Amino acid sequence: MANKRIGATPHNGGCFFRVWAPNSSRVRVFLQQPLPPGNEWRPDGFIQKVNLGNDGNGYWEADVSGVEVGDLYRFEITNGANVYERLDAAARDVLHSGLTSPGTGENASIVVSPAFDWSSFRTPWFDDWIIYKFHVGSFAGRNDGISVKDGIATFAQVESKLGYIAEMGFSAIELLPVQEFAMERSWGYNPSAFFAPESAYGAPHRLRHLVEQAHRRGLAVVFDAVYNHIGDDDKLLKDYDGDTTGGGIYFRDGGSTRDFGPRPAWWQREVRDYFEQNARMHFDEYNADGLRFDLTGEMDGGPLAEVVGNLRRDYPDKYIVAENHPASRWVTTFGNFCASWQAESHHEAQRAFNGDSPVDRISGILGWGEHDHHWNLVKYLAGCHDDIGDQHHGDAEHGNSNWDKRHRYLVDLFGGRHNFYARAKARLAWALNIAMPGTPLLFMGTESHMGAPEVAWGYWHDGSDNNGDHRFDWSIAGDETAIPMRRLVAAANRVRWDNPALRSNTLIITQPDRDNGVLAFKRWSGGNVVLAVVNLSDTNFTNHGYGVRTDGQFGRWTQILCTQDAAFGGWDGAGNAFHDPETQPDGMIYINLPQWSVVMVRLV
Repeated sequence: MANKRIGATPHNGGCFFRVWAPNSSRVRVFLQQPLPPGNEWRPDGFIQKVNLGNDGNGYWEADVSGVEVGDLYRFEITNGANVYERLDAAARDVLHSGLTSPGTGENASIVVSPAFDWSSFRTPWFDDWIIYKFHVGSFAGRNDGISVKDGIATFAQVESKLGYIAEMGFSAIELLPVQEFAMERSWGYNPSAFFAPESAYGAPHRLRHLVEQAHRRGLAVVFDAVYNHIGDDDKLLKDYDGDTTGGGIYFRDGGSTRDFGPRPAWWQREVRDYFEQNARMHFDEYNADGLRFDLTGEMDGGPLAEVVGNLRRDYPDKYIVAENHPASRWVTTFGNFCASWQAESHHEAQRAFNGDSPVDRISGILGWGEHDHHWNLVKYLAGCHDDIGDQHHGDAEHGNSNWDKRHRYLVDLFGGRHNFYARAKARLAWALNIAMPGTPLLFMGTESHMGAPEVAWGYWHDGSDNNGDHRFDWSIAGDETAIPMRRLVAAANRVRWDNPALRSNTLIITQPDRDNGVLAFKRWSGGNVVLAVVNLSDTNFTNHGYGVRTDGQFGRWTQILCTQDAAFGGWDGAGNAFHDPETQPDGMIYINLPQWSVVMVRLV
């Protein structure tokens, strides 16, 4: 990795500029001060034009005096007879995406100070993550009294939602990509300027403030990093120094992803350095606790493993996760990642809850397979943005005709938030996610039964489409249907924190009862032993008549969670309150086991 920081690095008295442009014959930096009210690049507004020097390795650099934080700049790159003006490929901030944008004026890079007064915060150990994932732009501004511009929330506005997340017992938040993307409304997976925060969300200091406020509430912060492709529009890196071969220096011989456009040329040392510096920026300048690499299967494995290995060496306490399909052992061994997303955790759970070989499907996603640790897998049984979000008016992957591919909140897949069985299955999904090995992740809205009819077709989107507004709806997040689910989420999370067994590398399936659709498994840590019993059927087992094998664990047990209790939306007497069963001579305990539930008991 190059020793010098790329981009613009301000210091007392000036700023150091460094840019990769190996095919250039000359590079200059053009500087100007922003003037209100336009705060845009003015072709006649130069205060300095300074030549950068070639270091002999394709990088151009100069230390320029008199530059101040907040100054605007562009690079002028000369390649033969052609002269181009470019944004800084590693600009820490830009006015907007694209060199020009209708109605916003000409674009420019902005000199940004990395300084921030951070408070003390310790990144959680890898056993201690429960993640809440949300999209900044759609997480505020709908029925909450917050006025958002063009329907897009900002970093500052979503800060008010952090208490909502922390009160449910999550230990981390994960943000859909917040790097500058094409246009202003997006899920974020169409990156334009990799080092700059999305201008519609706010400036770098606002993003830092959001991270700081999260930390003060005990929430770690994970950023989504999209290093496998660029967006279809506003291609900042394309043909960057005038060489157009294969898309230019950042893409030459990099190939193309299956569905998402050009793939960066990770085989080049300078491209690897570019993305490694970007990853380091999240830790060094934004105090991040983790990174999720988007679709690592679309990237070159060897170079990717090298970069992640460097990051793990220098940031050993940071949780670095790959979205890899499938979640292979390669990811956490040769690939050097801490963990891999397990997409099958959602798909198999959805099929199981629909009655398709439920015990076998849940058994198949229960453990951590070939991986060394349970936290090597991130699991999201109720779905995440790809499973719940829809950009095709509700028909993504032909979901209207193919239920198995349908993109909806889990509660909506089984009848909607006003359907008793649908709510029970949603509660079951999260409690099971908490009880099983792996890092649990919940996508925004799941905790309040977002779904039809209030949310218009029951899928998430970052704005309105043919079926209405799909942003997070705060008018129903606290209604009489949502509150019991939120109680369940908080109670399940508390059970995980109170029982180290549920954060350990332990698992024994004690009872695969296929005839009754029941699965029981045991986890332990020292003297803390938890038995989880999952009823994946319509049958209610009453009068403490269902026998559960304990794998030879004798003693008295007490219930620590029943997802069908009245407080969570079930009924009084559903579970085992005031009933602490003893292991019988046949090696079983006998309990109430309500339909579509998770019951957890702890050895006393």
